[in-house]
Amino acid sequence: MNDFAYWRKQGKDGLFPEIDTFPPEQKRFAGKILIIGGNKGVFFAVASAMSEANKMGVGEARAVLPKSLRGTVPSTPDVFFAEVDASGAFGRPSLNEMLMQADWADAVLIVGDLGRNAETSIVLAEFMERCEKPVFLTRDAVDVLTADAVNWSMRDDETTVLLTMPQLQKMLRAMYYPKVITLSMPMNQLIETLHKFTISYEMTVVTFHNGQLVLARNGEVVTEELADTPWNPITLWSGALLARAAVLRLWNAGSGVEKSVATAFNLKID
Repeated sequence: MNDFAYWRKQGKDGLFPEIDTFPPEQKRFAGKILIIGGNKGVFFAVASAMSEANKMGVGEARAVLPKSLRGTVPSTPDVFFAEVDASGAFGRPSLNEMLMQADWADAVLIVGDLGRNAETSIVLAEFMERCEKPVFLTRDAVDVLTADAVNWSMRDDETTVLLTMPQLQKMLRAMYYPKVITLSMPMNQLIETLHKFTISYEMTVVTFHNGQLVLARNGEVVTEELADTPWNPITLWSGALLARAAVLRLWNAGSGVEKSVATAFNLKID
């Protein structure tokens, strides 16, 4: 059998017309998002995500960047700098700033450009354990947190992960999941694997395979041809898609997060 009862295929018109894609009339009801990322000399993903969130019409957006970017990034009221280690990446004392800003926010997007740094991995693993807000992860934030995936996959609050197939392969291996992900696996096998995986682990998984976006949560799977969306294989990983999904989640808190993510697949904004 090629299709499964838990597999829905989305077209350009979307599957969830009930998702509100327009901001509330009053900005104070449009939600607050915190974006974490960056490394010494690198902050593209944070800038991209901030730009998308503001274009969407989010109520407020803040960013936490490492102090090594101070002087490179303009100091504005919505940018906060956290402590770094010797390499210029987030150091252990940065956890306090991250948690303080997360308390302010309604949702957190960890957008990457973090570098491969053991101290940053420890900081973000503890952040995931202590943060009590929905968290969205993408780019190398997934790599930084893969080793601790068994723990943060069990957190009480929503976790949404946008990751490549190689990253998905590594994450499931780190979690000792009994099914192996391969880059050449047929779509049906990937759908079935994510169906079973997301029944066991309460996270939303989004990946790209064989020209299609694939979304899975609570055993339900949605796919859409990338050609039917405004994204391409490069912009898909810019941080903008997950920023849109996070903002939609803020405006549609009464609906499942997977509906906001699927709607972000083909949402166009000027």
